[in-house]
Amino acid sequence: MVESKKLFVGHDANRAGAQLVLLHWLKERKAQGYTNYLLLVDGGSLLEEYKKVAKVWVWKTDRPLWFKIKQRLPGLRQAEEWDKTPSQRKMSQILSSLSEEAFDCIIGNTVSSLSLLRELVTLHVPFEVYVHELSYSISNFTSEEDRKFMANQVSRVYAVSALVKTVLEKEVGVKAEIIDLLPPIIELPEATKNTNDPVRAALRIPANSPIVFSCGLAEWRKGPDVFLEVAKKLIDKMPTVHFIWLGLLDNDYSNELLASKTVWDKNQQVHLLPVCSDSRPYFEAMNLFFLSSREDPFPLVMLEAAHVGKPIVGVRASGGVNDFLKGLDELLVDSWDVHVFVDKIASLLQLSPTALAAYQQDLKKRAVQYSASLFMDRWSQLHSK
Repeated sequence: MVESKKLFVGHDANRAGAQLVLLHWLKERKAQGYTNYLLLVDGGSLLEEYKKVAKVWVWKTDRPLWFKIKQRLPGLRQAEEWDKTPSQRKMSQILSSLSEEAFDCIIGNTVSSLSLLRELVTLHVPFEVYVHELSYSISNFTSEEDRKFMANQVSRVYAVSALVKTVLEKEVGVKAEIIDLLPPIIELPEATKNTNDPVRAALRIPANSPIVFSCGLAEWRKGPDVFLEVAKKLIDKMPTVHFIWLGLLDNDYSNELLASKTVWDKNQQVHLLPVCSDSRPYFEAMNLFFLSSREDPFPLVMLEAAHVGKPIVGVRASGGVNDFLKGLDELLVDSWDVHVFVDKIASLLQLSPTALAAYQQDLKKRAVQYSASLFMDRWSQLHSK
């Protein structure tokens, strides 16, 4: 049986969770012999990676080189933004190219792709959407028209976690019978055999100091401010502990976080670092992963932490962490109360080697359930219903 011809639609090519899920999905499809087609609203750092596994169109118009140079020079930098809205000619060309491909199905990845999906109705192709967002993101990154479109004109919706499914039903009005639960896909590298610890060496963290780690683009939704408050109080309680957050951006919010911690972090025990392409050494160096997110539908970083067998602490109501840690209630808390977090993390950092080994075995088994092959099996079963 020949698989139908599918067009995937993503909102951009930035290095973040949903975009990486889509990249892993396309890689696995290519490895299985399928030809991929991808339409992006905008570009980003993963664009060249996408191009290796799919034929790619980008809807928005990139900033010209002269504008990029101007924005980087302090003496010339101005506040104006380049209008990336495509011309009518470019839109017509893309729509014509897509029409010639004769797709049987269009799959939007994230609700942020909905506005572009609405531009594709003239192709007269059934729509599906893979939703990686909860209430805050849905309300901020979609219009009322986008939400109506998903509720009334999309034939199937995949929810990345149980809480996402609930939000889609109760807040967006998507019918329960067209929503399927589809946990994400992740590439999990083999553990390294390197006995060196480049993270501790680079940050001058003593070998006997426990490390609490978290990562994600620094924004309100991810709770880096909560992370800092917990760090401040836990350092008072456990003076040798260090905290690392990987994911600061070049923006005012990140600058405020840095300024805040500078006031009290006299011994440089909190390390706020920018985004990097290889976070694996941080996962291997840490003792515990702290998921401080207020809203996180199904964080891939949680799976990376589990794959190295380190305990995870998260809030039950934040999203996918509740799905993943089902049966390990002692790793979850019920609120973002800083004192509760401090007590929970402190107790886990003092676990016996036997207890740590038990968590390591359990969490590693859970992580491998999100492999590419198992994801493809799940999705094929859902898609063929």
